[in-house]
Order: sequence, then structure tokens, then C-alpha cells
Amino acid sequence: MGQRYFRSMRWGLVPSSHTKSLKEFNLSTHNCCSETILERPIYSRAFLKGQRCVIPADGFFEWNSTKGAEKIPYFVHKSRGKEDKDGNEEDSPHPLLMIAGLYDRCRLNNEDSFFYSASVITVSASSSINWLHHRMPALLETEAEVQQWLHTGALKSRDTLSLLSPRVCIDLYPVSKVVNSVHINSPACLEKTEPPKKRKVNTLEKFFSKKQKTETTDEANLAKSSIKEEVSTEDTNRRSPP
Repeated sequence: MGQRYFRSMRWGLVPSSHTKSLKEFNLSTHNCCSETILERPIYSRAFLKGQRCVIPADGFFEWNSTKGAEKIPYFVHKSRGKEDKDGNEEDSPHPLLMIAGLYDRCRLNNEDSFFYSASVITVSASSSINWLHHRMPALLETEAEVQQWLHTGALKSRDTLSLLSPRVCIDLYPVSKVVNSVHINSPACLEKTEPPKKRKVNTLEKFFSKKQKTETTDEANLAKSSIKEEVSTEDTNRRSPP
């Protein structure tokens, strides 16, 4: 078993082949799709070389993307186990998410020191979050899975792909829209808010709404009927002998 290291890395993998400045690297590599990890050289090289990492996180934010619904941010975090749920949830912090990632290192501007960067691996969303978004981070639920992902000798690189699957070990709740500002980094971003209530439509509004739809449909049918009559009359005139 190898020794584990904590290291600060840039979010967005920069391959070892890049030797220019960071500004000259224009690819978006924040997230890496697990389904195509072996198809894109920028990820496959790091993956097959065993450059796997784990990104611990309190959670992540995701915005409601449902069409027609108000855009509301949600904080997604790991759900508590049965042992934790027996305690006081308000006083105890929730467990950390362990997110599977890939890392690489390069020498920017051909400098002597290495520059480290990493990408978050994503999978299809599980039933716990697919109503909110169609993708989610690849989560490692147990210490055994973390060990298998990090220890390059435990499993062959291709065999570790089986660890990347949708997980339901998460909970979420709505938070304030202040999270949309990059200038705000405070506990206020994690405070739970009340979800927006659906506005009740009174009987009078329903009546006029239905009436308007009926009138619109009648007008459309009348217009179609008029067009058909005009076409029919024109065809008859064309076929009539002089």
C-alpha cells in the first residue's frame, strides 16, 4: 500500500505535454465523462498511467434545470449512514464526498517546478439527482473503493472503471442564490432555504385562461377553414371550361 498525499491542484487538467503558459491552454477540462475516458488522449494518458486521485468535498452546488421552473440552486452532499442518523443531524457535520478524479503535472513555461492539475470524473445521474441534472460526480462510497481507486497495484486501470457508476448516497436541499456570485465565500452559501411555493391559480384565472385557449383554437380552425375554401375555389375555377 502506497503512502497518500494531499496536494493543492488546479481544477481543470493540463496535460504534461503542455509547456507554454496557462493562458495559452484553452481546453475546458473541469469534468471528464467516464464513458469517454479512454477515447480522449488528454484523459486516457493520465488514466492508463495510473494518475488517479480523490477529491474530498463537503458537497457541490447544482441549479434546477427543469424547463419552466424557477432557477433554484441546491447544495448536494453525502447522506448520513444509519449510525449517523441516530444522532443529532443539526449538530454533526455530514460526511465528506469522495470524488474520483484524474490528475497530471506539467512544466509551465518550461519551468523547473511541476504544475499539478486535476479533473472531476462524471457519470450519468442517479435517481437521487436526475430530476435536477443529467450528470453527477463519480463518487467512491467506501474506504475500500477509495483504496482501490488510489492504489495503482490493487486493480488494473481498465478494471477501475467498474467503480465509476451512478450513486444514490446523496441528499440535497435548496440554498440562497448568493452562491451565484464568485465574490461570496461564506457559510451563507450553505444555509438551507425554503423551496419556492407554487402559486395557486384561482377559479377566475382558470376560467379566463380556458376561455382564451378556446378562442385561440376557434380562430385557428376558422383560419384553416378559410384557406381550404380559397384553395378549393381556385382549383374549381382552374378546372372549369372557358
